[in-house]
Amino acid sequence: MDSANVKPLDLLKPEQVIGPDHHRFRLTAPLSSHPLGQLWQADDISTTKPTPVTLLFLSEALQSQSGFVDKLRDTLNRNRSLKDSFSARCYGLFTWRGIFFSSWEVLDGLTLAQMLADGRAYKMKEGQKRGLIVQVGKALQAQLKQTSQPHATLAPELIYLNRSNGVRLMGYQWRALLSSLDGKVNHGARYIGWQSAEAFHPNPLDASEDVFALASMIYQLYAGKTPFTPPESEESRNGKELKAPSGLTRDQWKTLQTALSDDPEQRPKSPMELLRKLYSEKTEESPAKVDDSKVEPEPELPADPPEAVRPSRPKLSAKWVKPAIGGSALFVAGLILGYWMALTNAPDNRTVTETDATLALLQQENRSLREQLQTNTEPLQTTAEAEPDLRTEPEERNALARPEKPTSVVQDGAALHNAEKPADNLSAFRDQWAPDRFAPQMVVIPKGRFRMGDLHGAGDDNEYPVHEVIISKAFAFSRFEVTFAEYDQFAQETGRPLPDDEGWGRDNQPVINVSWLDAKAYTRWLAEQSGQPYRLPSEAEWEYVARAGTETKYWWGDELSQKMAVCDGCGTQWDGDRPAPVGSFPANPWGIHDLNGNVDEWVEDCYNGTYDGAPTDGSARTGSSCSHRVMRGGSWFEIPRLIRSASRYRHPANTSRNSWGFRVALDLPITE
Repeated sequence: MDSANVKPLDLLKPEQVIGPDHHRFRLTAPLSSHPLGQLWQADDISTTKPTPVTLLFLSEALQSQSGFVDKLRDTLNRNRSLKDSFSARCYGLFTWRGIFFSSWEVLDGLTLAQMLADGRAYKMKEGQKRGLIVQVGKALQAQLKQTSQPHATLAPELIYLNRSNGVRLMGYQWRALLSSLDGKVNHGARYIGWQSAEAFHPNPLDASEDVFALASMIYQLYAGKTPFTPPESEESRNGKELKAPSGLTRDQWKTLQTALSDDPEQRPKSPMELLRKLYSEKTEESPAKVDDSKVEPEPELPADPPEAVRPSRPKLSAKWVKPAIGGSALFVAGLILGYWMALTNAPDNRTVTETDATLALLQQENRSLREQLQTNTEPLQTTAEAEPDLRTEPEERNALARPEKPTSVVQDGAALHNAEKPADNLSAFRDQWAPDRFAPQMVVIPKGRFRMGDLHGAGDDNEYPVHEVIISKAFAFSRFEVTFAEYDQFAQETGRPLPDDEGWGRDNQPVINVSWLDAKAYTRWLAEQSGQPYRLPSEAEWEYVARAGTETKYWWGDELSQKMAVCDGCGTQWDGDRPAPVGSFPANPWGIHDLNGNVDEWVEDCYNGTYDGAPTDGSARTGSSCSHRVMRGGSWFEIPRLIRSASRYRHPANTSRNSWGFRVALDLPITE
C-alpha cells in the first residue's frame, strides 16, 4: 500500500492503545459509520478498571474544515450537560496523533436509519413502534426542560437502539455545527426530511420544531415513507396533503396532522403533549418491578476528561430500572428485544447519504432583534467605608454591596499613581501617555475575603474544593473587556496582525480571536507605555470581582435574569450569535461590566483540574510547565450554566477563538 495515500483512520486496529498521555483507550472493534465519521468500541483504561465506551472518530474531511473542531468541542460541552435516560452521554473530546475523537457511553451501533433503510422498522409491532416513539419523545422533552432549547436536528442516523437500555439520542443542538459545513462534505444526517418549513429560515427555533420532527418520524414509521424528502423546498411543504397512514385511528391521524401543521401555533406545545394526545393516558410512566439479578450495573464515568469544563458526575444507580410506558405497553427491554430477533442479517457499516443541496438550506441561527439595551456605565464608588464586611450573612452582604446611589468619576491615572492614597471619591481612572493614547478604564477594587468555587452544587469537578481567599490589598480592574479600539492601537504600533472581528465591528466591541499569549503581550506593552504595572488578573481576583460581595450563582441572583448578560439563552438580541458592545448591560455592584457572558476572558493562572493546593492570597497559580491557561466568565456562545461566577475552563495558551477575549488588572500603591 502506498503510505502517502494511507489515511489516519485506516491505521486504527483492535487492541491498539490511543489517546493523550493522561487519558488512554484500548480499541476493541470497529462498529459502524456515523454522520461525522466512524464509531469504534473501546475500553477506557484510565479508570480504576477498564470501562467499555464507544469512540467517535472525526472524518478527515471534517477535520480539515476550518474551525469545525472548535465548534464541535463547544457543541459537545453542551451535550455533556444532558442528564436524562435517553440522551447519549458524552464524556469529552480527545486528540491523538492528529486524530480527533470523542468518547461516549456504549452504543450498539444500530440506528433507526439502518432499520428504515432495510424495512425492519416498518415491520415492528404496534407496541414496539410506540415504545420507540415514546423514548425519543422523552429524550426531546428532557432536553427542552434542562436547556430551554430544542434538539432541532432529529434524524434517524442519530437515534441509536441499544439492546440493554433502549434508545440513545445524539445530536442535541448540532444544527449550527452541521450548517457550518461548506456543502462539499456530506455529513449524512437527513434531518431536513423531518424539519418544518420555518426551519429553512435563520430564525430561532423552539419546541414546536421538535414536535414537528417527532411527528414526521411517527408518520414515517406508520406510512413507510417520509412526509417530505430533503430536496423539497419550503414552498412545496406548505399545504402539502398527506395520506393517512395505516395503523393510526382517525383521532390519532387528526392529532398527527395538527403536529405537522404549517402554523407552529397550531401544533402541540411540547413533544410529550403530542404523545399524550396521540396515545391518551398510555404515555404516562408507572413503577416497574425488575429482577435485580438480571440487571447489569451502569458503567463508571471515565476519569479526568480533558475538556475545559469537566462534567459533574451524577450518582449512578446499581441497576437499570426499566421504565413502563403505561397500561399494557411493553417495558423498554421487552420493546428492544421484541424486534432485535431480526437484526442478525443487518450490515455493520451502512453509509447513509444526503444530497449536497440540503446543506445550502441551512444557515447559522441568529436571534430576532429586540429593543436595544440601555448602557449602564456608572461605576460604584469604592472607598474604605464602602468595603463590604465579608463576614456577614449573604443577604446582608448583598445589601452592603449595593449602595442606593453609586457615585463615579473617571480621572486621569496620575490622580491615583502620584497621590499618597486614592482620593476619597475616586472609583475609576484612566491612564494616558499621549494625546490620543489611553489605557482601559480601571475601577479600584477593595480588599476583602470571599469563598471561591461552586457554592451551590451546580458546577463541575474543577470548581472544588470551595476555599476561602483573602485579598489583602486593593487593586484595579478594567471596567470593561479590552476593546478592539484599545487592542488595535497596540497591534498597529507593534506590527502585530489585527485580530479578525468576524464582520461584527471593532471600536467598542470586545476584542476577540486573541490567544493568552496575545493578551500577555498587550499587558506588557501597556505597562511599558504607561509606566504602570498592568497585568492579567489572577483567577481568584477575577472571581472576587465577579461575585462583588455576593454568594449567588450570578451577581444578580441564582436565576438567570433577562437583559443582564449575553449567552445562548440569556434573552438578548446577541444570544448565540455574537458578543455585544462592552457595557451594554448593568454593571455589577462594584461597577464592572460583562463578567458573566459576552466573551470568555483569559486570566494569568496555569490550569489545574481542582483547587487543591491553590493560593489563598489571591495570587495566580503558576507552574514550570503550563500548556493550558485558565479562562473565566463564559461567552455569547455558552449556555447559562457556563456563565456562572464560579465556572472555569482551560485552553492552550497559543489558541484563539471568536468568543475569547480578556481584561486587565493593575497593582496599586500600598497605602496605610
